[in-house]
Order: sequence, then structure tokens, then C-alpha cells
Amino acid sequence: MRKIELVDNAAEWKRWWSMRWIIATTFFTSIIAAYVMLPPDWLPEIGPAIKKALAIGALFSAGAAGVSRVLKQAPKE
Repeated sequence: MRKIELVDNAAEWKRWWSMRWIIATTFFTSIIAAYVMLPPDWLPEIGPAIKKALAIGALFSAGAAGVSRVLKQAPKE
């Protein structure tokens, strides 16, 4: 069995903006997936503004995660 190793700077996870955006994307897409699984008679109760906000949030956070992966962060002082 292979040993799992963390990256050298795992204690600095708060500086990893890409991970923050990936977590946000996961939340948005999980809510969207849960919506799809709702009973059909519940679906009209959820307004189109909420559905649009979830879709835009998922799209924006996924894009921000991709951009933040390539941006160079300021070195730790």
C-alpha cells in the first residue's frame, strides 16, 4: 500500500485561492445536483432567480479556480 503524503506547505492552505474556489464550485454544483433529485411537484416552488444564481455561481467559481491556479502568489514573508 502506498503512503499518502501531503504537500510541503499544507499548513498554508489558507493562502491557496484555487482550493477556496474549488470548494465553492463543489458547493454550487452539489446544490444543483440536489435540485435535480427533488420530487417533480417541488420544482415549481424554486424560483428561476435562484436557479440562475446557482448556475452563475458555479460557472464563476469554476472559472476563478482555473485562473487562480495559474496566478503567481506573493511569497510568504
